[in-house]
Amino acid sequence: MRIVTILGLGVLGLFFALPAQALTISNTDPDPHTITVKTASDSKELTVEPEAAVEPPCDSGCTVELENGEQYEMKGNEEVSIEGGTIFVDAAPGAAGDDDNAATGADPDQPSDAEPQDSAADHSKAGAQ
Repeated sequence: MRIVTILGLGVLGLFFALPAQALTISNTDPDPHTITVKTASDSKELTVEPEAAVEPPCDSGCTVELENGEQYEMKGNEEVSIEGGTIFVDAAPGAAGDDDNAATGADPDQPSDAEPQDSAADHSKAGAQ
């Protein structure tokens, strides 16, 4: 009976050790940012304080909108950061086997797919509007 209990606890421990698949948005800027997370039928506004992170509901995809109007399509399992008023993808689990990212050559160090891939000068213009 002891062996069954120990094995059961081991399996339970492995279950909780698996990585969660949730969107995590962190803010590396010195100022807070207000974001709006839109899912199929829900919209939620959140403030991300400096050096803090939030995990908004985004299980099966959502749109994240910054206060400057820029929108980013997320799948729900990314780790992203707000840097200089722009969202950058830090980690996207499963991206190597994901046909969408493989076909577009997505780079986690670049802004998400919804962000135009323009020069840094264009990014500063967008923040000034």
